[in-house]
Amino acid sequence: MVRVRVRLVSLLREAVGGSEVVIEVGEDATLRDVLKTLFTRYPGLEKLVRELEARGLDIVYLVNGRFSGLDQQVRDGDEIVILPPASGG
Repeated sequence: MVRVRVRLVSLLREAVGGSEVVIEVGEDATLRDVLKTLFTRYPGLEKLVRELEARGLDIVYLVNGRFSGLDQQVRDGDEIVILPPASGG
């Protein structure tokens, strides 16, 4: 098993009730697999992410500080940060 730490920022953090969760996925897992596991555990997070995407707002994924696509393979000990769209004025 691969264990990764997922950090959530802003309104995404509110959807899971904390700023960090640990997820275990199988060997050869991708960021997409991590998200599937995360969304199963936190359906409110999935709903929020889907709503943002439906509005054309991009969610940013970082794996170990690097911008990453959903096909990025994850390794044991990786840190994933999920950033909602920036807002402000």
